[in-house]
Amino acid sequence: MWNLWIERFVSFMRKRNFSQRTLKDYTSHLCFFFRFLDSQHVETISQVTKDVLRDYQTSLYYYERKGKKLSFDTQYGKLTVVKSFFRFLTREDYLPYNPAADLELPRRKKNLPRRILSPREVLAILEAPSGDTPLELRDRAILEVLYSTGVRNMELRNLTLFDADLKGGQLRIRDGKRKKERIVPLGECAVRYLRRYLRNGRPHLVQSSAQTLLFVSKNGRQITSANLIWMVKKYLKRTKIGKEITPHSFRHSCATHMLKGKADLRHIQELLGHASVQTTQIYTKVELSNLKEVHKRCHPRQKMDSTR
Repeated sequence: MWNLWIERFVSFMRKRNFSQRTLKDYTSHLCFFFRFLDSQHVETISQVTKDVLRDYQTSLYYYERKGKKLSFDTQYGKLTVVKSFFRFLTREDYLPYNPAADLELPRRKKNLPRRILSPREVLAILEAPSGDTPLELRDRAILEVLYSTGVRNMELRNLTLFDADLKGGQLRIRDGKRKKERIVPLGECAVRYLRRYLRNGRPHLVQSSAQTLLFVSKNGRQITSANLIWMVKKYLKRTKIGKEITPHSFRHSCATHMLKGKADLRHIQELLGHASVQTTQIYTKVELSNLKEVHKRCHPRQKMDSTR
């Protein structure tokens, strides 16, 4: 019986362009919730009340997995899915009211983006592929695009030739989160290295004229996520920068450096494709943490105290 509700909910979310990974997570969280309902002898959706949901929230707080309690982030994720599920039930008229409407979510610890590179470190990595081989021309163009636009790993790998407007200096992202499309500016350096790659690199990698992907592997196929991560680490190793980074680090670095350059938060939100400016605001906290370091190092009173 519960499986029917899962199928209906997943079908609804699929129409809203949620990724397969998200749908898998939602299904897992709902199964966990339904197992709790079975333990409470709740047999139908209409029997779920505010009290039942509060009991579920309490059970999550005390639940232990391999001797460890669930983190607040995990509790938050499970409860968010339940709230979404009951919102769906009321919107589709399966229930007359939403018992989860007033369910309070635990406060999550907002972690600051890690592995942010300095402008000098970014430049060192960008310049690491300095050769004229097709792969190094491709890799330089990829790194420039990652830093210039802040695109995600998947978004970059799905780019086609038709998405890059080099004359206009812009890039169309068609496969963002929830399939949302956006247009982002492409800096002059990124355009220059893309032109070199398209002229002298890509023709040696593509094996079929029907291949329209912008960036391809050495065998002319689509680059995998693992390929892209490995490529970034390869050039990081050449620079001897003592940090662990991924392609996503260029996204964080791009946003942080633009904020330092006095870019408006709304513009950064548009560039990164965030649904809410609240997500983008995490970068203001990165700036605050940098400010604290500068204050500690440079403020006269701090220096006075350190000389005691």
